[in-house]
Amino acid sequence: MRVLITGALGWLGRGLTETVSRVHRVRAVDLERIEWQREDFEFDGETMFADVTDFERVREAVQGQDAIIHAAVTDTVRRDLYQPGDPVPFDVNLRGTYNVLEAGRLAGVRRFVLIAAAETHVEHAPGTFVDRNRPYAGTGSIYDLTKRLQESIAEWFAHHHGLEIIVLRLGDVVDVDLARTKRDAANWKASMERDGWLHRYDVGEACLRALEIPHQGYDVFHLVGAPAAKKKFDVARAEAVLGLSFTPYSGQG
Repeated sequence: MRVLITGALGWLGRGLTETVSRVHRVRAVDLERIEWQREDFEFDGETMFADVTDFERVREAVQGQDAIIHAAVTDTVRRDLYQPGDPVPFDVNLRGTYNVLEAGRLAGVRRFVLIAAAETHVEHAPGTFVDRNRPYAGTGSIYDLTKRLQESIAEWFAHHHGLEIIVLRLGDVVDVDLARTKRDAANWKASMERDGWLHRYDVGEACLRALEIPHQGYDVFHLVGAPAAKKKFDVARAEAVLGLSFTPYSGQG
C-alpha cells in the first residue's frame, strides 16, 4: 500500500513514519523549515516538502496514494503557543485538514487516518467514561477548539462522500524508552502523574492497523498507554478492534 503521512518528520511523525514504512511505501510530507528542532532519522521511503494550507501542493502530494495519515498540526511545542487572533492554527489545523481530505477524495483515496487529541489533560467529573460517542470537549483552548472542528470536518467527509475515516484520539505522546516528551522534563512528569501517557511508536502501530482493518464510514478510537486510563477512556475497544498491545513503562528514567 502507498501511504501519505502529513506532519511526518517531527516528534510524533517519526514514530508514524518509521513504523508504517516497515510495511508500506510511505511518502513523508512536512514543512521544509519548522520552528522546533526536528529529529534526524532515515527511512526507506520518499520525502516531500509541502504546506497543507497550499491546496495545489497537497493535490500533488496525494497523487498515486492508496491511503493518508493526517498528522500535520500547528506546532504545539509550547502550550501557550496558540494566541487569540492568530490565524495560523485555524489555517493549518482546519483548512489543512479540509485540503488533505478534499485532495485525497479527488484523487480517489478512500482510507484516511486522522490524528486527533484525547482528553487526558481535561478534568472530568468523577465517574465520567469517555467513549467514541462522546464529542471531544477539551479545555476551552484554541488548540482544543481546532481539534474538535477537525473531527467535525472528517465526519462530514465520511457522511457526504463515503470516505473511510478512522480518528485516533491520542494521550500525551511520550517516548517511554527515552523517558521524555518533545518538550521538557516537566511535561514528562505531568504526563506520568496523570496517567495520560502514550508511547509514540504505539501510535504508529495503531495507524498500521487502522489502515488494514475492514472499515466503513467514520469511527473514533482512544489511545492511552497508561493502564489506569482504562477507567476514564474506552482504551479497551482500541485494543480489541485494532489489536493493539500498548508499550508498558517500567518506571525507570
